[in-house]
Amino acid sequence: MEKYNFRFVDDSKNQNTGLTAEEINFLQKELNLKFPKEYIYYLQNAGRNSNVFQVETNADELRKNQHKLRLELDKLNVLQKEDVLFIKKEVEYVKYFDSNFETYYFFNLSENREVPNLYIFEEVCINEHWNTFEKKITKSKEDNFVAFINKKTDDKYGITIKQNIKNIPLYIISIPISIILVIILGIEILKDKITSK
Repeated sequence: MEKYNFRFVDDSKNQNTGLTAEEINFLQKELNLKFPKEYIYYLQNAGRNSNVFQVETNADELRKNQHKLRLELDKLNVLQKEDVLFIKKEVEYVKYFDSNFETYYFFNLSENREVPNLYIFEEVCINEHWNTFEKKITKSKEDNFVAFINKKTDDKYGITIKQNIKNIPLYIISIPISIILVIILGIEILKDKITSK
């Protein structure tokens, strides 16, 4: 089995638990889609429970939301001939609008079956008065699904010592620059005081 560079955190209060190969094969058969290898790896490690990004693994919900996503995409006339794989739906109630807002996470398998991009389909406000909304698809800011999960992990658990070590050259460069800026600022303040007297 290929190993992908997901950052899984061992959290004793909220353990990542995966699905078996049989469970994953069942889901693929139910959707009549072959899942990307990196997504299968994620499901094997955090499919049943994830401490950062819980995906849908109930076959009935998966089928239902896959169908709903397809209908929404067809209404917008986008990705109509593309194979998409729904992986998660979030529903957020916003009291101000007295309404639920749905967000779908999905892969476009037609672009790249091995390392597909993660897309987000959601309703977003398109004006400053918060009274006009539009359904839209955006590509995840991260390069791929592994980077997306690792960013979620970093946001929740902080960055690792290894990541801090990678930032040491940046810290080393920023210290002299900061000192120079403080000196320049001090000189400018001193000049102002001398010229104002």
